[in-house]
Amino acid sequence: MSRWTEDELAAAVEAYRHMEAHLANGSDLEKAKVYRELAERHGRSIKAWEYRMQNISHVLDRAGKSWLPGLRPAANVGAKIEVQLTRLLARTGDAPTSVSGPTKELLERQTRAVEASGEFSASNDVEERDRVLATIVRRRGQPSFRKSLLEAYVGRCAMTGCDVVDALEAAHIRPYSGRTSNVVSNGLLLRADIHTLFDLYLISVDPTALRILINPSLRDSVYSELSGRPLALPAHPKQSANPQSLAWHFSRCSWSD
Repeated sequence: MSRWTEDELAAAVEAYRHMEAHLANGSDLEKAKVYRELAERHGRSIKAWEYRMQNISHVLDRAGKSWLPGLRPAANVGAKIEVQLTRLLARTGDAPTSVSGPTKELLERQTRAVEASGEFSASNDVEERDRVLATIVRRRGQPSFRKSLLEAYVGRCAMTGCDVVDALEAAHIRPYSGRTSNVVSNGLLLRADIHTLFDLYLISVDPTALRILINPSLRDSVYSELSGRPLALPAHPKQSANPQSLAWHFSRCSWSD
């Protein structure tokens, strides 16, 4: 049999990670079906794919990481293949992040659930386009809430001053808990990337000084310029961000201790 190609090894690692996600999500895991699909797609035997999975378990075991139950590590992998598998596993493993604590745990749980659901795998370009647009709509926020914030902040991000309306989203300061949460004083108009960092508690606001605070891990990034910058105020003072809500958000930032 010919040597395994990079594409075949990448397919094996991707399938292994997919099985990990299914197991973590509590879904049924039919390994034989995975091997069969790989064999049909790439032409090797089912047994060959199963053994390659055991090689992946071996690489993970050597790195001190957990491996899939039922796929006992098989060390007879070959030095070159082991190097390739190590690199491919690192590429598909956890991405670097500054998120920590309960937020990181929830984020990882949601990632595993979405991966297991197959939501990342669109069947065609139309379905993929629909998924992307639906994600954008959800992140922008409830239309009337976003419209109110756009009016209150005169179409500019409260932290960066960005005036590209299509990049601005309605961010809740305290999480959504019903229609009463959709009030301007519980929201900030934020650029999409800032909204993400705000929701991950990597950017916050000093509830007293009303100045932007950033996680120390962002100090050497492009976001360092935001540190200490005053939060923009809405056109009408009564629409200003609620100090109690800002204090609650800041208290959720583990780096604020």
